[in-house]
Amino acid sequence: MDDLPHKLPEPDSRLPRISVVTPSFNAAATIERTLRSIEAQGYPDLQLICIDGASTDGTVESIRRFAHLVSHFVSERDRGVAEAVNKGFRRADGEIFCYLNADDEFAPGALRRVAAAFRDHPEADVVTGGCRRHFPDGTTLVTHVDEGFLSVMPLRNHIEQPSTFWRGSVHRAAGELDESYRLTFDWEWWNRLRVRHARFVRVPDVLSHYHFSETNLTSRGAQNVVDEMLRVTRTYGPRRAAWAYQLLYRVFDLHGYYDRPFQQLELRRKLVFGEALRALRWLCGSEIIDNYNWNWASKQVRGLVWYK
Repeated sequence: MDDLPHKLPEPDSRLPRISVVTPSFNAAATIERTLRSIEAQGYPDLQLICIDGASTDGTVESIRRFAHLVSHFVSERDRGVAEAVNKGFRRADGEIFCYLNADDEFAPGALRRVAAAFRDHPEADVVTGGCRRHFPDGTTLVTHVDEGFLSVMPLRNHIEQPSTFWRGSVHRAAGELDESYRLTFDWEWWNRLRVRHARFVRVPDVLSHYHFSETNLTSRGAQNVVDEMLRVTRTYGPRRAAWAYQLLYRVFDLHGYYDRPFQQLELRRKLVFGEALRALRWLCGSEIIDNYNWNWASKQVRGLVWYK
């Protein structure tokens, strides 16, 4: 364990202590942006824990330049992001937990907005907000958490990971992230909190900027992320949902039926697909079928641009 020398701001008793874990591996090109966004928060009671996976590209040197900000730091081999985040949370002592990957950033004022949300909603276990997604072609998209996100959580993930914060007490009660997942451990975590009756509060504010690239894990998950999404739905959702999603993925999605709006399909495809959807809605219910959301991963499998 390599704790950096630092001088942190004096805590403000009016604000809850927030523990942020930042995992990294060969992130020299992006981690300074991440750390600067944390520094720019000016949050007075912050615990920043940096867990690096033995980077060889200058990431460690970048982290050391922020020694005044970092509470704990270690650089050693790990088995992936989930293990790195778990290592960090074992050191966390804040009232509020979150993690911010080394290619993302907090939106200005995010931590104070989160603190205010927990103050205004003392019943809340989790606070989640909007996110600005940045894609490799330079386009952006602002997302917000839909009102009915909890009811469909086992079917699709409406929550943006870098815009989500939860109480340390809830984390300790629910247990660590499941390291058997490489890609969807955050979605599994949200579902685990839901079945434990955690109370979620959504806020309209954009709390983070989520940067996608051609090489980050989300952008190249492909079949691996499909397999993990199926596992989450099978674990937490109705059994018929996992069956229906496999069918939609293999028979229709991998053959381009979801690549454009239904009304733009050629007549033969529209007839076949329409009849299949009607039958599946009758068998499984409209909520399950209408929340199918694997097309982005299907495009990755087929080598297409996945975010359009």
